Amino acid sequence: MRRALLVSATTVALVAVGGAVNACGPSRAPTATLSADETVASSGFAAVTVRRTGTLDDGTNWTVMLPQVRGGDTGVRAEFNGRLDAVLTDLTGQPSGNGLTIGDGSLGTAERSRTVVGERTLAGVVIVLSGAKGAAHPGVDVKTVVMDNRTGQVIDEPFEDHGQAQRVIADLAAANDPTSRLRSGGASYSSFTAWLPLPEGLHVYVEVPHVLGDYIPVTIPWAKVSGLLKPDVREVLVG
Repeated sequence: MRRALLVSATTVALVAVGGAVNACGPSRAPTATLSADETVASSGFAAVTVRRTGTLDDGTNWTVMLPQVRGGDTGVRAEFNGRLDAVLTDLTGQPSGNGLTIGDGSLGTAERSRTVVGERTLAGVVIVLSGAKGAAHPGVDVKTVVMDNRTGQVIDEPFEDHGQAQRVIADLAAANDPTSRLRSGGASYSSFTAWLPLPEGLHVYVEVPHVLGDYIPVTIPWAKVSGLLKPDVREVLVG
């Protein structure tokens, strides 16, 4: 059976304890955001997003809402939240002299940074919009973290046969693309290493040229991809 989605982060603010990530200067208390009718999963985890700000010596600065969780197993929570902190560090990078401005990004009207808590999974996607001084167009970056919420083990390679999955999912992504932008071909597994498990299927973020939007989110039904998954991963993601 498919694993049900139990909770995801949206919009009621509360003040969380702890400092914001800031490469230079004092930190600010992060603001956590959660659903007004928040349901805590059977695992005890609840999805939140936390405001993070920071600067680098070259003038790069960022203010983003970072996916996190609260509650649940202490060790698993620390591992998940730490992994997403590392994603933010990776996205904000090192001083390059360009003086980037980085903020919350979106793909269409619904795709924003968020945490997704399932029966057996914790997953987070970070979507940021960054632009250098003088650049004509800012770009979108997407990174994800998926974890077994019982063991804290990160699921970074879900497929039994990487090569087969690369061929099959490239075709499936194009066939299930609601925008039709992928149907001209060219998608490959290396183009969508960012993904989330959703109740309805494997949600992949396909990297495309900037003129097409940088990333195209596509959900592929579990029935079409479950046979490609490692057996232990299938149990966690699909059931």
